[in-house]
Amino acid sequence: MNLVFVLLLFAQSPDSSQQKPPAEHALGEELITGEAEMKISDQKLFFPPQLDPWAPLNDLLAPGSYIFDDGLLQAIDSLTIPQHFIKSSFLRVPVERTLVQGDILVFLPKFEKRVASWELEIANSLGERVRRVQGKGIPPAVIIWDGRNDAGEPIATGDVYSFTFSAYDAHGNQTRISCEPQKINAVVWQEKNEWIVSIAADMLFIPNGAEFTSDANARLDEVANLIKERFRKETVVYVYSEKEQLSADRCRVLETEIRRRVVFPSDGLKVVPRFIPGTQPKHSRIEIHII
Repeated sequence: MNLVFVLLLFAQSPDSSQQKPPAEHALGEELITGEAEMKISDQKLFFPPQLDPWAPLNDLLAPGSYIFDDGLLQAIDSLTIPQHFIKSSFLRVPVERTLVQGDILVFLPKFEKRVASWELEIANSLGERVRRVQGKGIPPAVIIWDGRNDAGEPIATGDVYSFTFSAYDAHGNQTRISCEPQKINAVVWQEKNEWIVSIAADMLFIPNGAEFTSDANARLDEVANLIKERFRKETVVYVYSEKEQLSADRCRVLETEIRRRVVFPSDGLKVVPRFIPGTQPKHSRIEIHII
């Protein structure tokens, strides 16, 4: 009887209430719940950056001074540098061009009747002849004026020039065509080993003053681009004015603005006043010689 009782105990299935729940973390992970307050007492170093990320790189490396490296300047390849994103005094800036380089005006004469001879006359605002171009037979399809007078000298900027084209047939009958007068404000030309920029004073300064006009910054940027492109040894700026004090005042502000845009070596920039008594205000100009 006792033997049967023991077998029944071993054959009895375990109680379902004592079964272990299936493991939720089968990979041996342990779930910990609850919150605990901790205080970090270790002191950490804190150092705010003492620089402006938008400042020119040259200013960060050498604040207040520049090292002129002619080799570096010549090695810069403008085709591989994103000029729209790099700010540096060595690089040119995007600007709309207004300085006239090379040909000043191009004429395209066309006549239906036969022409025996022709003549193009260019005069200044006083009616004085500046340049005459003439020939026989049919005029060429394109006539180019390079901005020089009959003596081969560059014209004065700031003046208004008129153009008259005359054609004659075999009997001497004349046909005259008057072109719209043009004011020449800024011209760039090359003389031997130097580049010369002539700008009418009213493009940069207010009348009878040394304050810049609203459009002067764009013109100064354009001049700075040309200096960066053509500079080899030095740049000399001549300020022509009808008043001596006005010329000196304009020299000071011009030098400040040019140095702010271009990096020069020592003695690389000179600004010189040019006072000529009797100079008409319209003939006041700034000449920049890039050597």
